[in-house]
Amino acid sequence: MLSNAMDDTHEVMITENADEAIYYAANQIPYVVWLNDRNREQSFPSGSYCVENLSDIDARYLDRVYRRFHDIPWDIAETERLKIREIAVEDVPQLYELYRDASVTQYMEPLFADPDQEVLYTKEYIKNIYGFYGYGMWVLEEKKNRRVIGRAGLEYKEGFEGLELGFMLGVAYQHKGYAYEACSEILSYGIRELDQRTYCSFINENNTASIHLCERLGFIAQDKVRLNEINFDGMMVEKEFIQYVYRAN
Repeated sequence: MLSNAMDDTHEVMITENADEAIYYAANQIPYVVWLNDRNREQSFPSGSYCVENLSDIDARYLDRVYRRFHDIPWDIAETERLKIREIAVEDVPQLYELYRDASVTQYMEPLFADPDQEVLYTKEYIKNIYGFYGYGMWVLEEKKNRRVIGRAGLEYKEGFEGLELGFMLGVAYQHKGYAYEACSEILSYGIRELDQRTYCSFINENNTASIHLCERLGFIAQDKVRLNEINFDGMMVEKEFIQYVYRAN
């Protein structure tokens, strides 16, 4: 048993026994499985957090295990002005405020017309994307007033090398350097924490603001590609984008 310090002290169990892990999983008790030569043949619950070396467990790791078990968003990174964190269902109303301006969805998919559908989608995203990959699209929270001002993050893009960098900002927060500040930190996070050195982004050729941002970040334009995207009517349509690629030194 180890203690995990957040605002208060919380317990995260460490076990090498499958029966104990099954009990913890059934009772929503945060736990980590220590894999070693004594338990290689045991069957542990799917989705278990596992380590082979106890030295890999630190306070940050325990914090994230505890948060995942109790549906508390992970804190991803901070910049001078922003906190980058996982989305929570409570953020959805603020997203609708940001997406209200038609210019925001000119070059990206809109939210669901029905907020209940967006809430359901958010819950599934937290469970299936964050829970499986450990990364995804995150919210950008302005530190001085704790308002959500946009989203940015990394996603797996089937058929393409590296992770896809995506980003959006509410109109009131554009042209203030927030996008560059957030995306720079996210690229650094991906290199440092995910050991990922190649990134891609797909930009409409008329979206000059996003093109300038990608170029400033160090992305290089490649070929044009055609990708499927959901339009305002909820229909899947094929659109053309310029593929930009970033490779860390």
